[in-house]
Amino acid sequence: MKTENLHEEYPFTGGPLNSLRLVNELPPKLPNPATASVAVIGLGYVGLPLICGFSENSRSIGFDVNGKKVDELKNGIDHTGEVTATELLSADAKFTTDPADLGLADVIIVCVPTPVNSRNRPDYSALLAASRSIGRNMKKGAVVIFESTVDPGTTEDRCLPLIEEASGMREGIDFYLGYSPERINPADRTRRLADIKKIVAGSSPYVTDFLVGLYSRVVKVGLFPAASIKVAEAAKILENTQRDLNIALMNQLMTLYDKMGIRSTDVIAAASSKWNFHHYRPGLVGGHCIAVDPYYLIDAGRRHGLSMDLVVAARSVNEATPYFLVEKLEELFEQNEQSIQNKRILVLGRTFKEDCPDTRNSKTFKMMDYLWSRGAEVFNFDPIAEDDHFEGGRGTHFIGDPQEQGQFDAVIVTLGHTVFREQFDLDTLASVTKKHAPMIDMRGMYDTGHVEDHFTYWRP
Repeated sequence: MKTENLHEEYPFTGGPLNSLRLVNELPPKLPNPATASVAVIGLGYVGLPLICGFSENSRSIGFDVNGKKVDELKNGIDHTGEVTATELLSADAKFTTDPADLGLADVIIVCVPTPVNSRNRPDYSALLAASRSIGRNMKKGAVVIFESTVDPGTTEDRCLPLIEEASGMREGIDFYLGYSPERINPADRTRRLADIKKIVAGSSPYVTDFLVGLYSRVVKVGLFPAASIKVAEAAKILENTQRDLNIALMNQLMTLYDKMGIRSTDVIAAASSKWNFHHYRPGLVGGHCIAVDPYYLIDAGRRHGLSMDLVVAARSVNEATPYFLVEKLEELFEQNEQSIQNKRILVLGRTFKEDCPDTRNSKTFKMMDYLWSRGAEVFNFDPIAEDDHFEGGRGTHFIGDPQEQGQFDAVIVTLGHTVFREQFDLDTLASVTKKHAPMIDMRGMYDTGHVEDHFTYWRP
């Protein structure tokens, strides 16, 4: 049988394609990954860095259903803080709300959110809507890549059929499918898109090779070709579930060590002296990844007849941590022979992590709701929070300057925002609180020798 060197026809490929194959196994023609034009659906923490990165080699297209966001991006405004105004305005990119513009792209990357619903089941409505929109608008020969976190099997079993139905085309013949889970770490200035190794997987080896070539344009530390799309999907969920389980262990030990009269952070510091100890700390586990992705595994286990007891238990521990903090505050009041009823509580922070404006699934809201239900008057200060949706906080006063609100009876510091470190030294915080006011300091920001001169102080 006749053979030919595929590397000559597809010079951008490496690995499996850099060898002789039978002519009847020749892959369909793929775009050139070095110059392929890229459209990104979903312009948030994940999509925007991709738009700016890919626009350096060819014109990019940024699509979002949020018209206000698109208008802001055209003017160089990014509320996520992941890209600068200069990067946005200098990018060779078109920002649009018109799905027909997806037809101009060689590659379409899907970066829409995949949250859970009120029953903690995966909510794929945005993902499936994007799949239908792609099918109605993509051109023949396009490569469709999903980056949204999903239950293993979702890309091929749920998204692909919708694309094929809406387009009338067949994957592997008329278009191509891939998956590359996002690994963006919001607000981390030391690990940007280019600095984080990326997993890629195609529906066939030659599509995987294409993804390696494509993402090499924006990722400089290497790519990891996964064995299959399903493996790549599962790897992403494993990354975040592992963190959830380890933080749950720290949160559970926090409650135990507190009853023993020792600090969990002191124990962690001592244990960290061993070279192979993994350093995790207790805290409020929120956001759109770590507090969400384990539920995908739980849902997958349910469909396969497995209860996933360990994953369920870890989620339960982390979901209970906001209640533990409120009950701890009540204990601190009781030490001063007081109750939490009608007390003015200042909460510093409401985003889900330090120096990040995202409030999605922040457990601070659950904590504030519980404070309110216990009869406290709650005041929250977080100058970097972007409140573009409702997360909770019944009865909470969202304030612009704690120093203009009079005296507080207690303080809970949930996050170590840079602005808190700069604006509130210990003396400033003491000036807005009553003598012996309880303080819960989850980040140990005020753990100094004289903090207990003014506060009834506790840290994990």
